[in-house]
Amino acid sequence: MSFEDEWVINEECLLREAGSLGELFEQIQGLFSPLLIPGRVWEGLVERAGELPPTLAAFPLWLGFPLDERQVGAELCVSLLGGTRSAAFFQNGGRAEDADLSTSSIAFLLGETGLEESPLRRVVGDRVLLEYHIDPAKPQGPQDPGILLYPIRPTLAGDHADGRLQDLGVALDAMTSAVGWEPDAAERRQVERAYLALKPDTRIGCIGAFPSRGRALRLIMLGFVKACDVMEFLVRAGWLGRRSAIASVLARLEERGAFARMQLGVRFDVSAAGLGSTLELQVFSANTIYDHTGWFKDKGCWTELIEGLREERLAVPEKLPELAKWSSGAKTLFGRSGPFLLLQRIHHFAIVLTGDGVEQVNAHVFLLMSRWPSRGNRSG
Repeated sequence: MSFEDEWVINEECLLREAGSLGELFEQIQGLFSPLLIPGRVWEGLVERAGELPPTLAAFPLWLGFPLDERQVGAELCVSLLGGTRSAAFFQNGGRAEDADLSTSSIAFLLGETGLEESPLRRVVGDRVLLEYHIDPAKPQGPQDPGILLYPIRPTLAGDHADGRLQDLGVALDAMTSAVGWEPDAAERRQVERAYLALKPDTRIGCIGAFPSRGRALRLIMLGFVKACDVMEFLVRAGWLGRRSAIASVLARLEERGAFARMQLGVRFDVSAAGLGSTLELQVFSANTIYDHTGWFKDKGCWTELIEGLREERLAVPEKLPELAKWSSGAKTLFGRSGPFLLLQRIHHFAIVLTGDGVEQVNAHVFLLMSRWPSRGNRSG
């Protein structure tokens, strides 16, 4: 059976299971430690996800939450793949006469990536990601998500081959058009400078926008191996923040072995004025990127990083053992339509940095719900 057939069956099962993604979250809340995601945050998550179709759980989604004690909240990031029921939910919403800008923007991008001959699809594939923020201290109300495109490797690689800047322009034009922004030559120059600051083996991993937060383009640069690689990139890209405090924190973590067998990414927002003052260092397990045995066999690869966060006092000690339980695994759930597998793993860590040092440390966990595989289809 093809992956496409599995997607269709999984979506149909989840539609029978719940009326919304929020209802599914209600069913699995007991599997999460309240130390990581407190009850009031779960309530906000359920409320926000109550607006979304349950079929989103058939594809990779991420939950992010702080490991320090300075802030409480969560992020929900969901995948929309072309040709799925989840994508159709937003495309149909975008066609409605009363469609808001956010839904229309998402529908526009899905329409472009859904065309096989589309230049945008050649650059970013047929996937659009949405990022929602849950803050229990603020009224929920309607919220526009961040809208993110993930370029196909190695479309926007740092080798600066002919046509790369043109491909970058395709993605930038699509994103700005989708959210209703006029072209801005200064903004384009800043994005191009950041891209041209990349070296081979690094790449643009994400291009996005958060329309409700004002004009800025979000970029994630991936493929760095050492902390010094990140710092040198920031110099070339023209980041004007105080680098010494960031370099000191990263050097200490690196000395503790926290980045061993890891790949690093850096996330920032770009405007016509340049790179934003806040950065996010993303830490991925190289084992889960390159291990052909699968993403769910990464037990132990996070040990040094978790210990480094503990020793640097960047995380609440009691949260870390609970997080370690997420290193890999699958749980069996028994729902209305039969047994499901809840696949889980740590996806990455995110260290939010300013010129004053570490502002916040977050963990992001991966979730996927799948019907129990049939006897003849258990390869995944």
